[in-house]
Amino acid sequence: MAAGTNGSRAETVTTPDDAARDHQLLRAAIEGGLDGLVVVSADGVMISSNEMFQQIWPIPPEIIASGDDDAALASVLDKLVDPDAFLSQVRGLYAQASGSARDELLLLDGRILDRYGAALQDPDGGYIGWAWYFRDVTAERAAAVDAERLDALVAIAQALGHAASEGEVLSVVAGRGASVIGASGASLTLTGPDPGLVRVLATDNFDEQLLADVATLPADFGLPQVRVITTGESLFLVDRAEAVALCPQAQDAYLRGHVEGSAAVPLVAHGRTFGALAVAFETPQPWLESDRALVLALAALTAMALDRLQAQRAEQAAAREIRRLSEALQRSLLTALPQSDRLQIAARYQPAARDAEVGGDWYDAFSTAGGGTMLVVGDVAGHDSTAAAAMAQVRNVLRGVAQVVHASPAAVLSALDDAWARLRMTSLATAVVCQAWSEDEDEDEDPSRPTMRLRWSNAGHPPPLLVHADGRCEVLERSPELLLGARPDGHRTDSEVVVPSGAALVLYTDGLVERRDQLLDDGIERLRSVVEELHALPADELCDELVARLVDANEDDVVLLVARVPCDEPAHGSRLR
Repeated sequence: MAAGTNGSRAETVTTPDDAARDHQLLRAAIEGGLDGLVVVSADGVMISSNEMFQQIWPIPPEIIASGDDDAALASVLDKLVDPDAFLSQVRGLYAQASGSARDELLLLDGRILDRYGAALQDPDGGYIGWAWYFRDVTAERAAAVDAERLDALVAIAQALGHAASEGEVLSVVAGRGASVIGASGASLTLTGPDPGLVRVLATDNFDEQLLADVATLPADFGLPQVRVITTGESLFLVDRAEAVALCPQAQDAYLRGHVEGSAAVPLVAHGRTFGALAVAFETPQPWLESDRALVLALAALTAMALDRLQAQRAEQAAAREIRRLSEALQRSLLTALPQSDRLQIAARYQPAARDAEVGGDWYDAFSTAGGGTMLVVGDVAGHDSTAAAAMAQVRNVLRGVAQVVHASPAAVLSALDDAWARLRMTSLATAVVCQAWSEDEDEDEDPSRPTMRLRWSNAGHPPPLLVHADGRCEVLERSPELLLGARPDGHRTDSEVVVPSGAALVLYTDGLVERRDQLLDDGIERLRSVVEELHALPADELCDELVARLVDANEDDVVLLVARVPCDEPAHGSRLR
C-alpha cells in the first residue's frame, strides 16, 4: 500500500501473493460453511461449488466437472416433490437477472432444504451470474413439527378423555385430529352386534346423501376402512387410483367425497379389532414415516376413548344391580392387560372398605412400538369426582405420550410433567412407570443369562419390589423424585435391572401398605415379607393372596400389579444399575 502525494488518495497495490492468499481464504470460507454453495455464471456455467453442495445434491461428478448448469438441473428434478415449480422458478430468476429469492424445497426422500439465491453483479452493476445456497433443515423442521404434534396429541388425549359418546369422539378426531394431520375429513367404521354389518360415522364435510348411503355397510364391502377391520393391517394410500386398485367399490365414494390421498387404520382394544379410523385428503398424500406414526397414534387414542365408552356402558349397567356406581366408574378406567409367553401380568383393584367416593388409583399395561411392555401404577390425590377425572386424564395422556415419544420412563414422565403444566391441572399424583423388554433376540446374548430387562422411573411413589425365584425380595428404592404436578421442570432419572427367569415385579399403591397405626416403611417391610413367603405363586394367585392377607378394612383404594417372567431357566441374581 502506498500513499499518494499532494493530497491524493492512498492506493492499495495487490500483489500475486496477496491474490493467492485471498483466493485461499475465500475458498476456505466457502468450504467451511454449513451451506452448500454453487455459483452459476450469466452464460449458464457452474464456475464454483463446495463439497457441502455436492453432499446435499448427489449430482454425478462428470456433470460437476463439466460445469453444465442445465445438466445439473436435469439431474436433480427426479429428487423433488414438485420439479416443475422448481425449474420454473429457477428459469424465471435467471431471466430476471437481478434480486434474490428464498424458499424451501421438499425432496422425495423426505429431506427439506432451505434455498437462498442472489444475483451477482460486477463493480459496474452488470449481471454476471447467480449464487445459490442450500442448507438441510430436515432435522430442525422435524423437531418443530414433532413438538407441535406432541402438543396437539396431548390436547386430543385430554379432549377424548372427556368425550361421552361416539359422536363426541368423532368430533374430536375430525376437528383437532384432522387439523394436525392436514386431512379434509375423517370417519369411524365400527363393528356391532350383527357380524355381517358395520356402522360408518363420518364428518359433515361429505354430502348428506353420501353419508346416508354408507351409514350401514356389509362387513365385506370394498372400502379401505372396511377392509382393515378384516385384515387388521393399516393402509396408507397415496391417491385415489391406488385406493381403487385395491378396493374397486371405493371409486364412487372417493369421487363423490372428493378424496385423493387417504389412510385407514384399525381400532384395536384388548387384542380385538373393533373398527377403523379413516382420514381423507383432497390432494395426493406422500405419507412420510412421521405422518404414518401420527395417524397410528391418533388411532390408538381414538381406540382407547371408544373402548372406554364401551366399557363404561357395560359396567354401569351391571353396577345398578351388583355394586355401587363409584366402583363401576373406577373399574371402567382399568383396561385389560396384555399377556405373552415372556411376561405374565395380573392386576387387582380393591375399593376402600368405607363407602368411598370415586378414587384416583389406577394401573395400566400396554405394548409399545418397540416391542416392549409399559407397566404403570399411579395415584392421584383425593377421593372425589375431581380425582377420578384427573386420574382418567393422566392415564390417557400418559398412554398417548408413551406411544408417541418412544422413550424411557423418565422421558415419558418428564413429558407428562410438561403436559400437566400446559393443561393447568391442579392435582398432584404419584406414579411409577416401568419398561420391560426381552433380550433373547440378541444374537450375542448368552442363553444362560436372564431374558428380561426392566427400566423404571419413580415420581414420588412407593418403591417396586423384585422377588427372585429363590424367594429373595429386593426393594427397588432410589432417591425420591418429585410428584407429578409439583414442578414442570423437575429432574427425572431412570434405573435399570436385569430380571432373572422366575422373578416377579410387584407394583402397588399406598393403600396396600399404609395404615394409620403404622409407618409406611413398616408397611413396605410387611409386604416384602409376605411376597417372599408367596414368591412361587403365579401372577394371578399372588395378586389374590396379597389382597387377602394385606387388605383388611382398608382405608384407601388399593391397586396391585404383578408381572412375572416365566421360570424356564435356572435363576440368576439381578444386577441393579
